[in-house]
Amino acid sequence: MQFDTVSAAHDWLIGQSKTYVLDLFKKINGGSVGFDHERTKKTECVTKLLTDFSLSQVTAAIISTPAPTQAVAPQQTVAAPVAPAQNPAAALDALRAVLGVQVDEAKVREIVLAEVTAALENSPVVRHVVVRPDASEWRPAGHVRPEFQDVLTAATCGLNILLVGPAGCGKTHLAHQVAEALGRPFASISCTAGMSESALQGWMLPGEAGAFEYVTSDFVRMYEQGGVFLFDEIDAADPNTLLFVNQALANGSFYLPIRKGASKVERHPDFVCIAAANTFGTGANQTYAGRERLDEATLDRFRAGVVALDYDKAFERKVVDPDLLAWGWAVRKKIADNRLSRVMSTRFLLDATKLMKAGRSFDQVKATYFTGWKADEKSKVEV
Repeated sequence: MQFDTVSAAHDWLIGQSKTYVLDLFKKINGGSVGFDHERTKKTECVTKLLTDFSLSQVTAAIISTPAPTQAVAPQQTVAAPVAPAQNPAAALDALRAVLGVQVDEAKVREIVLAEVTAALENSPVVRHVVVRPDASEWRPAGHVRPEFQDVLTAATCGLNILLVGPAGCGKTHLAHQVAEALGRPFASISCTAGMSESALQGWMLPGEAGAFEYVTSDFVRMYEQGGVFLFDEIDAADPNTLLFVNQALANGSFYLPIRKGASKVERHPDFVCIAAANTFGTGANQTYAGRERLDEATLDRFRAGVVALDYDKAFERKVVDPDLLAWGWAVRKKIADNRLSRVMSTRFLLDATKLMKAGRSFDQVKATYFTGWKADEKSKVEV
């Protein structure tokens, strides 16, 4: 048996038993499954098999491990009773007589229930409906990641939220979704080491009459009027600049001396502060070399609202080309195993899928991904 693509192998394996899939693991691993499979669903075992091993290895194992065949029960031939043409009730009884021999109602019910349960378990789609205080409802148009409810709960409780996860895993998109769900405006700032306090405080600029006038920032506007404000890449900001917001995030108000006559800024009940970071504020590491160590006083403002994110495989499975996805997951695993300062992000997989739909070949996509890599890095992960 040969498979042209990983997707074809995946579809065939899904039709086999979980025991057979585990037998393939044993065949390739030299007698051992190699992982805790008791609580792992068959679909996850199939995905792991095609991620951990090459298509040629899996195909060879399938050829040497024939799938079990199921005995087919002999067909029972039943003569259909002949019902009078003008008697519908007799015709219905005749039909029931025929079907009654061939159909076991309890068995059908058992099969349907099993299939529906499996479909629900394997479905990456979870339906969310958010009822706002004004009784209006929000239903997401697209995918919602598993952490959405935790973040939404923290937002409705008025907590400051810190989303921590690898590059391109969907942190900014999640913040957007929370704003949409709450029905509140959204604004953000990309934090850098060169970001000044004026980007948060606002500016004194010359007005029409030549006199200087205060111009508010998005942060101050959201803080006073309500909305969701995102500090994107907060762990790339100068820690001293962020000290400006400490009072605002802890005390429910702060002061702007440059805004004469209205220096006190009070926090609106509907203001939500979200920060996104690649680290937990502990400073640069091998993968994110440009990150700053955040002041503990700043981190404490977000302590109860920390939510750790990772790449959303259910979402990736839904929108990424199957062959590209299998390759991407294999590369991601090898990056982690070899502790390389590289990432295989959801963002790249989505962009690569668009390119392949536009005609770019799989080999071209892979070559683009590895551009700029050192030879020894490529040798450790290229598949």
